[in-house]
Amino acid sequence: MSAGAPATSGLDSDQERRLGEIELRLKQIEERHRRSHEEQDEQLGWMRHVRFSGYLQPQGLWQWNNDQASPNLQNGSLPAGIGSNDTIAKQNTAYGPGAPGLTTNGDFFRLRRSRLKVELEPNEYSRLVMQIDPMAAGGPTADNATGTIARNVEAQGIARWGGGVETTFGAGIFKIPYGWEVQQSDADRPFIEHSWWEQNVMPGEFDTGAKAYTTALDHRLVVQVAVINGATEGERTFTALPDLNRGKDVVGRAAYDFGPVEVGSSGYYGQGQEVSLGTMAFKQYPRWAWNAEASLRHRFFEIGKTHLLAEFNLGQNMDRGVNYAGALPGLPSASAIPGGDVVSRNEVGGFVRLEQDVTRWTTLALRYDYYSPDYSISLGNGRHTYAAVGVVNFTRQLKLMVEYNHFVDNVRFAASDPSPNRQGDLLSTVFQVRYP
Repeated sequence: MSAGAPATSGLDSDQERRLGEIELRLKQIEERHRRSHEEQDEQLGWMRHVRFSGYLQPQGLWQWNNDQASPNLQNGSLPAGIGSNDTIAKQNTAYGPGAPGLTTNGDFFRLRRSRLKVELEPNEYSRLVMQIDPMAAGGPTADNATGTIARNVEAQGIARWGGGVETTFGAGIFKIPYGWEVQQSDADRPFIEHSWWEQNVMPGEFDTGAKAYTTALDHRLVVQVAVINGATEGERTFTALPDLNRGKDVVGRAAYDFGPVEVGSSGYYGQGQEVSLGTMAFKQYPRWAWNAEASLRHRFFEIGKTHLLAEFNLGQNMDRGVNYAGALPGLPSASAIPGGDVVSRNEVGGFVRLEQDVTRWTTLALRYDYYSPDYSISLGNGRHTYAAVGVVNFTRQLKLMVEYNHFVDNVRFAASDPSPNRQGDLLSTVFQVRYP
């Protein structure tokens, strides 16, 4: 037994020597790794606190309308010898007398969206966000263009309360915290355009004000509250005078993600206003909106995930007059201003959206949406839009979207008026690239 003891002792010493060599090598590797990171930080400098992102959406657009929806209508009827989809001259009212004329052509290529976003985080408690688009914000016509390239521009402070609860305080220009569709990035949505409710009630998506967004319970619970001017980027006075009245609007959203199912609700209350240039009258009126939303995300089929989403909205005096001039509340007579009441408009709208991934290469989606700028006339006093889209995902950063829309528009603003039966079709393609 005694003869074997030294051998065992020698073996232990050899193992200790080898372990010592391994520990020394690990320390050398860690030191080289630390020095490498320090050198990279010195080279990057302030760049390590900056994150860039963005996307481009070049678009091809083709449109067809029946006689009632034709842009060629003059005093309610087509000129002799002119078809509903012919291209004719029209006056350019955006820039005053002497401005170059326009036409009623509805087929063209354009840059639908081009966004560049920079986020600067000097530390874990603060953030600067600046997103711009070189195309001026505005509605579908030059009359509604605002001339601003700003989108999301804000200063943010971040408070971490512990227990996974975090609040982001911000001030500047940000997306209005109302509904799920407004919050979704245009780069993520398979449909090229928003639902008709949003295009009329919140056409620019962004407003100016202050906000507090809180997440909790592993980011399953989201509570968003904001105080805003009440003038979106889609309105003509956004850059000239961001708010036409002293009162500020309050908006909020709460949503909870149960996993496959997410539910939420939003509310909006504030003061709208109208200015009559003919009588130089200024009138304020209350406006409000309420939203309910629900979505289901699940893989029912082996080919890919299914996403079903629906939103329902009620409101009063929320339409911004972008697509329907008559949707704004009616001013009382000049003698009754400012004491008289406006003729309120009661809005209702919503959509149902079904998206199906077909492998990771393709997504197919259908959407039905309805919007009435004044359902007090009748529930049929609105616009129905039926949309179908196919998306080819070449990579996460590159995709092609082809969308077809058909609409039936019976919007009118007097019960005595006949239903206009405006109908049209739209074919749109977008070739999108994004980073990251």
